[in-house]
Amino acid sequence: MLAETAVNRATADPMPQTSSWQFNGVSRGLLSVIELSHRSENFYREQADSTEAIPLAILREILSALHFRDENTFNHSRRVGLIAMGIAQQLCWEKENIKQLEIAALLHDIGKIGIPDHLLYKPGRFSAEDFGLMSHAVEVAEDILQSCRLPLSIRRTVLEARRYYSGLEDYSRPVGTELSQGARILAVADAYESLSREQVFRDAKDHHDITDFLKERAGTQYDPRVVETLCRWLDNGGLSLLRSAAGKDSSFIQSSQNGSLMMGAIGTVFAELYALEQAYDGFSIIDADRNVLLVNRGCQQLFGRTGELFEPQPWTPELFPITNFNHQAFGEDEYPLDVMLAKRRPMSVNVQIRQDDRHFEAAEVQCFPLFDVDGLFRGVAEFYKCKDRTRHQSHQFKELALQASRDALTGIANRGELENQLANIMDRYLADPQGSIFSVIYLDIDHFKSINDNYGHAVGDEVLVELAKLLRQEAYSNELAARYGGEEFVVLCPELELMQAAGRAERFRLEIAKLRFKGAPDLRITSSFGVAQIESQEKLDSVLKRADKALYESKKNGRNRTTVLRREELSQSLSKVTPAVENEDFIFKAELAGVLYDEFLIMKMKSFVHDNSAKVRHVTKGEVLLQLGKKKLGGRWGKDPSRQPVLIEMKSTNDERSGPAGGRKQKLQVRITPIGTVKKREVFQDRARHTYRMLRTYFVSE
Repeated sequence: MLAETAVNRATADPMPQTSSWQFNGVSRGLLSVIELSHRSENFYREQADSTEAIPLAILREILSALHFRDENTFNHSRRVGLIAMGIAQQLCWEKENIKQLEIAALLHDIGKIGIPDHLLYKPGRFSAEDFGLMSHAVEVAEDILQSCRLPLSIRRTVLEARRYYSGLEDYSRPVGTELSQGARILAVADAYESLSREQVFRDAKDHHDITDFLKERAGTQYDPRVVETLCRWLDNGGLSLLRSAAGKDSSFIQSSQNGSLMMGAIGTVFAELYALEQAYDGFSIIDADRNVLLVNRGCQQLFGRTGELFEPQPWTPELFPITNFNHQAFGEDEYPLDVMLAKRRPMSVNVQIRQDDRHFEAAEVQCFPLFDVDGLFRGVAEFYKCKDRTRHQSHQFKELALQASRDALTGIANRGELENQLANIMDRYLADPQGSIFSVIYLDIDHFKSINDNYGHAVGDEVLVELAKLLRQEAYSNELAARYGGEEFVVLCPELELMQAAGRAERFRLEIAKLRFKGAPDLRITSSFGVAQIESQEKLDSVLKRADKALYESKKNGRNRTTVLRREELSQSLSKVTPAVENEDFIFKAELAGVLYDEFLIMKMKSFVHDNSAKVRHVTKGEVLLQLGKKKLGGRWGKDPSRQPVLIEMKSTNDERSGPAGGRKQKLQVRITPIGTVKKREVFQDRARHTYRMLRTYFVSE
């Protein structure tokens, strides 16, 4: 048994002094992890046809250790399981899936077994540092569940239950990554049960206060549909069932309550894993047959496997891509593991961890052989310590990173975060064009300026905040809602085809029309939408322009509607425009009188480019083409001049005459045109005149 193994390691007589290094504190606990993994492997091998998700004996031992460590945490886990099962039954889950969800709920807090007393029983609120230390409990739980070889569905449920439903609240989670429904259920069940119990730092909340709390955070921290299902289950008898279960002990724990020494020894295993999670950037455990049994989350991140759940497998160099400190590949039998196995003694070596073809990270690898009480070799522990970074980020750092990705007013993603996620989702599409399609929804509040003019900017801000809140609640957890600027919003929809995204946009549009505002009870708003889907061999800029063009069509055709636009439809509409006919409203023409001896012209041109962050697009004899301003996402002009890009074309003429000091003065024709989409002639003309005035200051005028 796991408990017996742990006790044997803790109470065994030491080996002779010459071998004392074999029995450091770390190896004793890790031997129990190897034993746990092998027991689980034998169970699944012997009962290949069994539907049992985990060996019952191991489950009893772990839960008994949790009960021994902290009875309140154990009872909390049991009640969370009851709530989670009730929600799953309301959602018509299959019996086997409900059973796995119950196991996940029972095990979701086992990492607390290794938490030090001063932290676990702290009589007050946690500080930011405390939160960072408590976060290791999740990592320890993952280590144990991985060692138990639990089904991936159970492990994923436990790990993802700690994450926010909305990807916006989890800055490290890429768009398109959706949490499992089991994790979303467990998160809501855990929150409800925790708030219903009295804590040292707060009183217990009543049922109505808890449901109000969950509803307030639905769409951000919790899945709105799961919150609704919880309320329905509680109203249909779940609340009375939960109250009747309070205070009752679990029957299957009673058979394992004796043997406090064994339970304490298991707790020591958890405590050692907790210490390792604190001390190292990553670690792995390999048995005597070179099978990798455990790779902790930090180690997976070091080697670029952030989106995977590790499963035991034979050791290969590809699992741990490292080079020597000079970036040279290790030869056969030169890997740290091979050298340590040959010597059977601890060793430390400096290596480079390969991030990609060009980037490496310097690290120290410490290898320890693991021997049992009889001196038999049982495995290897490898510990990684990075030299140039600290893996464990502070609570404040994570909060700052989250704030940097949010719009200050509405709390949803800002334009910078939108552009980052667009780049990520485009990379996934290029890697898998068939399986990683996506659609983009542009939306704009109709007549928003009149809202500010008639009701004031405070009401205008309330409109933006409420619309953003609605988008958060209505969007799926793998989607991203962002404020692009002003009254414009974008929703990024992974894995949605065009007409599915159009249906999503229509749902948004109808719900927006139902919004009510405290500052203006009589105010009703509408919105216009444009939708486009990425198409074969299309660039990101192209699909964004189509979504923007579709939005423009919705506004041109009366507003309060949704327009979809395919690439071929856009090509057809553009082909109807005669290229020879130019819109004079969006062309600015003027002349400058400049001194054209070459050195002077070049000097002035360089000054203009440098001072105004302009870009030289083209230079030939007698002609210069410059770009002033940066292009916005989708091509539309912004309100700031830096986001109103123009092309400046300057051509010399043959009208030449003498200038001051004998210099040659020549007329320069200036032509300014917009880059991107400008809706109003006045906006462009103002920008063009301002640009022309700036140009004049850099040339000798008449």
